[in-house]
Amino acid sequence: MDVDIGLLLILLGAILIVIEIATPGFFIAVPGTVLIIYGLLILLFPWILSIPYVPWILFLLSFPIGYLTYLIYRRLSPPSPPVTESYEGLIGKTGIVVETVKPDSIEGKVRIGSDIWSATSDRVIEPGSKVVVVDVEGVHLIVKPLSSKSSEGKM
Repeated sequence: MDVDIGLLLILLGAILIVIEIATPGFFIAVPGTVLIIYGLLILLFPWILSIPYVPWILFLLSFPIGYLTYLIYRRLSPPSPPVTESYEGLIGKTGIVVETVKPDSIEGKVRIGSDIWSATSDRVIEPGSKVVVVDVEGVHLIVKPLSSKSSEGKM
């Protein structure tokens, strides 16, 4: 019976950790780890559950053990600041047109890195063309062809 409880706690803890891995958020890895620790204690010392006050001791110990586990997880994976990109930080960056960019229209789309931004230009720029961001207006980019000198010479 005691072995079954120990195995059940280990299984439940492992399920919580697998869920945490699948959907990171660091909310259920700590209780999962505490359950695994308690399951191992019960497997190693099955007589521990025959003492009447041990469940209360384990309950009270769950808070410091949980906090210690939290500190260990923080040390293993320190939080990193979120990566944010302001529109002004895009000026001067190059990208590729993925939807035709037209004058006086923000329906054009430009890929810069892994992000796609709405864009406009003073001329029509076809998909696949390389562009550079020259300005930002509201929530869309103003771009020009990267090789503007060579395209002007062809006209």
